[in-house]
Amino acid sequence: MALDKSALLALFAPKIIDQDVPGIGAVRLRELSAPEVSDIRETCKTESQKADFGFLLVVASVVDDQGEPAFTAEDLPALRASAQSRIGELVTAVMAVNGFTVKEDAAKN
Repeated sequence: MALDKSALLALFAPKIIDQDVPGIGAVRLRELSAPEVSDIRETCKTESQKADFGFLLVVASVVDDQGEPAFTAEDLPALRASAQSRIGELVTAVMAVNGFTVKEDAAKN
């Protein structure tokens, strides 16, 4: 039996996923909607802005136990200054949860 519209829309709704991130541990990640991803991409037009794409995804996707954002735009300098070995793992996890890979994004940029 095929799914009806309401069942399909429920499947497509963004979810919060608990993800084990290497070097970090369990992190709650919120799937972003297509317009949210589009807004982040729109923000990253210049080469210097493109470098922040992963960090902006982290700000938008990482949430606390209540589903509230763990980071804000004011945290960007601290995220930029983070150890690549760990922040890179978090960026990779956030990108995967939102439907694309680091390799795929690098090719687009």
